[in-house]
Amino acid sequence: MWISWKHRKSDYPNPLTFEQKVEVFYEQTLGWQIHIADLVANGGTTFGESNPAQSGYEVRGIRHSGFAVLHMCLSYFELIGTLVTSKAARLSDTAKFKAGVKAVLPNLFKGTSDDDALLRVLYKGGRCGLYHLGRPRAHVGLGQPPDSVPIAYDSNSGIVIISPERLPVALKKHLEMFKADLLNPANTALRNEFAKSFDQGFE
Repeated sequence: MWISWKHRKSDYPNPLTFEQKVEVFYEQTLGWQIHIADLVANGGTTFGESNPAQSGYEVRGIRHSGFAVLHMCLSYFELIGTLVTSKAARLSDTAKFKAGVKAVLPNLFKGTSDDDALLRVLYKGGRCGLYHLGRPRAHVGLGQPPDSVPIAYDSNSGIVIISPERLPVALKKHLEMFKADLLNPANTALRNEFAKSFDQGFE
């Protein structure tokens, strides 16, 4: 049974070490989610198979795939919010999602009232719209925000603009840093929360 794009369950002894749990989590999230979103949006090289070793192949980005890319990407915020927030099991999905956005894209926030508005619209219009209705609700649109950022909020219109091309790239960058944080023994609280969540299947 495959447990990531490159690992079978038989590749590892039972139980997994902490480092192996991090590796499986990283490769699952990258290879089964974020890299796929990046390929759909931007094209690139697919991952091959590790056993037997195979090379990936080139694919082109798919036009008009923005909603599909957001479906793949927005759940990443809630996942990270679950792991970086203490006592996450007691928090609402809303709180987990917002904590994840702040952790993944801290440069979006300026310490103004626009921060709360961005999070509110992104959650209700983006996350809830996509997962409950199959499309974003009003005040969430696809486009290319200024300054090469993946997400921006226009306070005049109350609209959040998301770049489906930039977002998976930004999530990949965060995932790399998050993996490094998990492997740092100094991050005791984060490592403990991750191990507990991993063992429980991220319930």
